[in-house]
Amino acid sequence: MSSSRQADPHLAALKRLIQAHGRQPKWAAVAVLAGVLQTACTIGLAALLASVVHGVAIDRSPWSSLTGLWWWMLPCIAGRALGGFVREEAGARMSLAVRVALRTALIDRLHALGPAWATRQQGGALVATLLEQVEAVDGYIARYRPQQWLAGIAPLMIAAAVLPVSWGAAAILLLTAPLVPLFMVLVGWGARQRQTEQMQMLQRMSGHFLELVRGLPTLQLLNAHHRMGRQVAAVADAFRVRTMRVLRLAFLSAAVLEFFASVAIALSAVYFGMNLLGHLDFGLYGQPPTLQVALFVLLLAPEFYLPLRELGAHYHARAEALAAAGSLTDILDAPSPQPAGGHAQLPPGAPGLTLDCVDFAHRSGEPVLQGCSLLVAPGEVIAIQGPSGGGKTTLLRLLLGQIAAQAGEIRVGGLPLPSLDLAAWRERVGWMNQHPRLLSDTLAANLRVACPEADEAAMREALIWAGLGPWLAALHEGLQTRLGEGGRGLSGGQLRRLALARVALRPGDVLLLDEPTASLDADTEAALVSRLATLCQGRTVVLLTHRHAPLALAHRVLQLREGRLHAAPASEPEAKA
Repeated sequence: MSSSRQADPHLAALKRLIQAHGRQPKWAAVAVLAGVLQTACTIGLAALLASVVHGVAIDRSPWSSLTGLWWWMLPCIAGRALGGFVREEAGARMSLAVRVALRTALIDRLHALGPAWATRQQGGALVATLLEQVEAVDGYIARYRPQQWLAGIAPLMIAAAVLPVSWGAAAILLLTAPLVPLFMVLVGWGARQRQTEQMQMLQRMSGHFLELVRGLPTLQLLNAHHRMGRQVAAVADAFRVRTMRVLRLAFLSAAVLEFFASVAIALSAVYFGMNLLGHLDFGLYGQPPTLQVALFVLLLAPEFYLPLRELGAHYHARAEALAAAGSLTDILDAPSPQPAGGHAQLPPGAPGLTLDCVDFAHRSGEPVLQGCSLLVAPGEVIAIQGPSGGGKTTLLRLLLGQIAAQAGEIRVGGLPLPSLDLAAWRERVGWMNQHPRLLSDTLAANLRVACPEADEAAMREALIWAGLGPWLAALHEGLQTRLGEGGRGLSGGQLRRLALARVALRPGDVLLLDEPTASLDADTEAALVSRLATLCQGRTVVLLTHRHAPLALAHRVLQLREGRLHAAPASEPEAKA
């Protein structure tokens, strides 16, 4: 590991992000060239203004003789304005390209990590990372990085313009220039630490709020919502206080930079004042001091420090980006719990499933499966029972390839699971989660999650099959009815039947069903079990359930105890023939 990485991991993380996703040389060059044009026009405008004022005040020249100078000012003003506009536009386009690339990389990484990894994270924290923390690099890319170049180029251009008329003034400018970046760095160290803490608190607060919103119905049932409301108020107030501390430090940084820039400008003014009064006689190449030279330099002195002051003003954007870089790279570098996958393809038809002495633990020292073995013949239906938290859902995730076994082997159709094309394998699987998700979208979109090419007739048939026909007939907008946030809500039983409709739509050779009839009354459950019997024909099915009725579907009933599968005892209901 390099010493720079050891000294500043946030800086190393930000450099990695920029190298991978932030290289936009075209827009970066446009932004810098626009800043150079702006500086050149500023130098020309200062020279013209100094000439006009000197001509009117000292030489007593008539206004008509200065018309040419006035006309030259117009292109300088226009060039200065154009340079500023192009610079902002190039910075915005560069930032947009980087943020799009970064979000794409993060979403691709989340897809590669899989749902098993995502379920162990705080949903609000992930959303905050994708939204707020990616946005945190905007100011750094759009303004700070181009300003780094301009902070070096623009002062040198101005010093080069001042040097031919007064080496003394050029020396003052160059000697005082390091004061601004020096104090910018000194103040910025504290700002970065505060910004890092602020980002971490925002991430934790986002996760906390989302979990509270998800559990709000339960909190109301337990009459705990008032107490949690006070906790939310306390967390929000603590975040407000921390935010104001960061802002106070940012304003202090700007005030310090403005102070030292003003002192440096004042030195130039004192230098020319003493020269004009005859108390100093150096730095003008032996020429007598004139108002034109003094005014030219004094007009350029604020512009000399302006790029450095702007760099200091944007330094908080660098601190914000450094604070966000750690969280972003944590996701991009997170080890995937899924097997890598290969390119092997399964032959058509329902495959057999095999687990051979599989071990798995979410945390070291806390095994979920230990030497677990299972053999499911092609087209066989098995039911697995066991205590909650005993590893039943983990077993299905292993078969899906969402997580990788730490020992043992998993085979599908006789082929090792890691050798399969996992995306193609999952397309062959109809998967029903224990906790189905409802998209904030239309009913049709919620169904097409399982089968994107499904037509309206197929979707209606699936809903009727799942026992939602009367409910569908009562919807005025039919399949275009909006569900979820901002739309129609669903009960737990309706949501589970919607999930079963998705399974019916999917042309899978394997069905992995996790509690398919939970939250359903006995009559609805009996109707769905008879329909599932038809759906399971010709498919390999692994069914997890705590209820009695679905066991009638199974050829065999197994129990998961202490990390291993055992045949159900004789007291259990007989499996169907």
